Amino acid sequence: MDTLHFLALARAAVGGALVGAAACYWPLSRIVGELRDRLERSEQARNGAVERSAQAREQIAQLNRAITELRRTHSASADLASGRDRVQPRALVENALAEGDGKAQAARTAAQAFADTQVMSKL
Repeated sequence: MDTLHFLALARAAVGGALVGAAACYWPLSRIVGELRDRLERSEQARNGAVERSAQAREQIAQLNRAITELRRTHSASADLASGRDRVQPRALVENALAEGDGKAQAARTAAQAFADTQVMSKL
């Protein structure tokens, strides 16, 4: 074969490769662009989900603190209503009488003359 045939064959191969690459580049570049757009939207959605998740965790923590505070308040009001927090005067007088204190005897005679019928106000 002649060198001219080799050069013609080489030119045809290079030309065919260039035409093939150009023919594949355009559709593939469109596909790559679409995939990049999808990836960007996906990243934005993920970042939004992370932010919403952090906000939800903060709201849950705030609600837990509020529930704890309400339970403390409710417990304190229930303790007041049941009389656990206040000192029972009758028990104090009886304890003092058991110890033989003269002041306790006076306190016992000056005890409340009628039953307390008023309902405690709710907090």
